[in-house]
Amino acid sequence: MGLYSNVLPDDCLWIMTLFRILPVLLQIQKNLMLNRKAGPISHNLTKLIIPEIQEYEWANGTKVCEINLGSQDITKIEIVHKAGRSVEDHHLASRATSSLMKDGCGNKTSAQFAEEIDFLGASVKTASNMDFSYTTLHTLTRHADNLVPLLHEMYERPVFAEDEIEKFKKLNIQKLKEELTKNEVITYRLITEEIFGKSHAYGYNSTESDYNAINQSIIKEHFENYYGSDNRFVFISGKITDTMLKQLEAYFGSETKPSKTHDYVPAKDYTKGKKIQIASQNEHQSAIKTGMKLFNKNHPDNDTFFVLNTIFGGYFGSRLMSKIREDLGYTYDIFSSVDQMLYDGCFYVSTEAADKYVPLLLTEIYQQMDVLKQELVQSDELNMVKNYLMGSFMNMLDGPMNVSSFAKSMILSGKRPSDFNATVSNILETKPSDICGMAQKYFNRENMTEIVVYPV
Repeated sequence: MGLYSNVLPDDCLWIMTLFRILPVLLQIQKNLMLNRKAGPISHNLTKLIIPEIQEYEWANGTKVCEINLGSQDITKIEIVHKAGRSVEDHHLASRATSSLMKDGCGNKTSAQFAEEIDFLGASVKTASNMDFSYTTLHTLTRHADNLVPLLHEMYERPVFAEDEIEKFKKLNIQKLKEELTKNEVITYRLITEEIFGKSHAYGYNSTESDYNAINQSIIKEHFENYYGSDNRFVFISGKITDTMLKQLEAYFGSETKPSKTHDYVPAKDYTKGKKIQIASQNEHQSAIKTGMKLFNKNHPDNDTFFVLNTIFGGYFGSRLMSKIREDLGYTYDIFSSVDQMLYDGCFYVSTEAADKYVPLLLTEIYQQMDVLKQELVQSDELNMVKNYLMGSFMNMLDGPMNVSSFAKSMILSGKRPSDFNATVSNILETKPSDICGMAQKYFNRENMTEIVVYPV
């Protein structure tokens, strides 16, 4: 056999060792294996820590919010004016003005301005909504001293060039045509039009003729009237330096420019319980919205209704999702929403479904409303929703940019960031009887405006 006939090869030794330790490894795996029949331990959150947020005002009336947080060399500067739809003298003036501000200023064309921003690795975005216009600058902190003058030039010497206005009109008319091929978009346009009125700032819908009517004179008038220092907010977040703050104040806090007063005209009472069905050749499914006029964020019922809406259709585990999607299979997605503007708001349920399911689906939506009116929410469901909301609030306060968005939402609605503690307390103290009472007050089918856009 030879001198080494009793010596095992290395591979054999390795296999024998493995067989010896395999039972031990299996026992360790068994001990560590998750018990998938038991959920993870949950802990109730009872308090949120709101980071330090400084609020003050410059000499010219500009209101400033400063969130000096984070370790990254990143800064966000947001300039906000109360210059949205609710102050318009002409349809779409706010959207056109905010969109075109960065498309040329001073002696710079749109391309030259964009090139200077890109060269420094920054980004500038503009937008407007029902009540406010926004310009948002994201930049590395070390480049802020070069970018603040550019940002100011947008507001000091916007060009609103005729060729850029024509580009804006053509682009948005094309977008509008594309949007009108979606039944879901049509239902949203119709329900807001019915709730607030076809001529109201919160209710009118953009049309091709509205875009064609926009001209340089309308845009310049809107800018001069509503981009003042007394209706301006500046939100600064991220890594902030003293030099940056002094520079911002020098550019945006020294010049005084009063804005035009524009009183809000409340929406007229609408016809409650209206049912509208429209045929469309756009899609294979029907789009459904049913809803009503509600209130803004400062209404005393806001916090409790917020919890009610979450239970009803405000998150993936809601009553609407569980019953109509999971149990009945009428639709892939269904949710309820609360849209809140500065002066008003609306509530609606949205979904899409095959035409044959529409009557059954609507019946079930109202049935789920009735259940909340008649039966108390179980404590485990209510606690789960409270924990879900607290987790969402924690994410909302995670990082300087998120904190800035939170502070902006509070301040622009007329509140202080610290007021959010009261909102959290109200949510945590909400009882099943409060939910039932709120459903009885607002969930009435006869008040709902119902829109169905169905395929031909």
